[in-house]
Amino acid sequence: MPTQSRVTVEDFSVLHLIGKGGYGKVYLVRHKLTGRHYAMKVLRKASILLQRRQIGFTMTERTILSKVQHPFIVKLYYAFQSNSKLYLIMEYVAGGELFTHMANERIFSEDQATFYAAELVLAISHLHRLGIMFRDIKPENCLLNRNGHLVLTDFGLSKTALGGDGRASTFCGTPAYMAPEILNSSPSYDFSVDWWSLGVLIYEMLIGSVPFKGKAPMQVAKNIAKMKVNYPNYMTPDAKDLIRRLLRKTPAQRISYGAKGVENIKSHRFFRKIDWTRLEKDHESLIPPIIPAVSGDADVSNFAAEFTEEQLPPSLAFHGGMDEHESLPDAPPISTLPNRTSGHHAEADGEVDPATAFLGFSFVANSVMDTIRVPHSP
Repeated sequence: MPTQSRVTVEDFSVLHLIGKGGYGKVYLVRHKLTGRHYAMKVLRKASILLQRRQIGFTMTERTILSKVQHPFIVKLYYAFQSNSKLYLIMEYVAGGELFTHMANERIFSEDQATFYAAELVLAISHLHRLGIMFRDIKPENCLLNRNGHLVLTDFGLSKTALGGDGRASTFCGTPAYMAPEILNSSPSYDFSVDWWSLGVLIYEMLIGSVPFKGKAPMQVAKNIAKMKVNYPNYMTPDAKDLIRRLLRKTPAQRISYGAKGVENIKSHRFFRKIDWTRLEKDHESLIPPIIPAVSGDADVSNFAAEFTEEQLPPSLAFHGGMDEHESLPDAPPISTLPNRTSGHHAEADGEVDPATAFLGFSFVANSVMDTIRVPHSP
């Protein structure tokens, strides 16, 4: 095995901006030596340190990504830091967000919705078996790879190392997809919140909008707590039944509840066309209902033009590395309820030692230990 030297941002050429979040940006990058393309998530330490609990979320995201291996969950290859920034180097999923494809299609056919819901079921259930609660299921966090398979990404609000009862209590998520037990100040909640979000997403794929809407986040929360879901006449009985059983206000009444909850979901007639064994063990033999147009490894056409057409600062465009002074978004304001496109949380501030806050962040995946400094053989 070749000697592993320290990985830094200078090992990568920055090609395009492909996304922005509350605490940083995501770029398409190319490893200078191997020529491989990755998505590089860059987080500014100063923004994270302003909100104490965000440190925990950031470290949890890195920990989860370094341990989880699943075909429908994004892969982490490297994590490292500089004096002012944190870097996560992940697989580049060139097909773009499920959200974009939903917008292009207006509404999905039931076969399309069933396929992507099934892949998401396998991703969610895998996380739950590992004691991980995702807490931000939404189409913006589901990517499609170049072959059309779903890849779950952005673990910034996920929870791991849950107590023996498998419960959490932090108020977080994106309002339109948040379960009522998170919104109504319940003392705690369990894995069922992810299955509620799946129900919202299935509805959105089939109808073209979320079931609970409002002009303001507080109105959305009120509707989630009290409003009945409206099902159009053209929705099939099977789809309507599954969504209805996922969106029960009381967690214990949902189809996902109990030891056999996942099996109850998988055996529902909505998924009658899904070969679960083949999807889990041989998914590459299946042809997904949507095949994104991807012309090459560096194609960014499936990501929003508002990002990909943004001119890179000279330090990135001409030198290829990441300038330590490159501008990143400021930390979002703390609020009692975030808007639809963000997934932040209520929290308390506190004093943190910047020198020790991110100890243990660095990581190199075993799969690349032998190749990061070794060019491909001809």
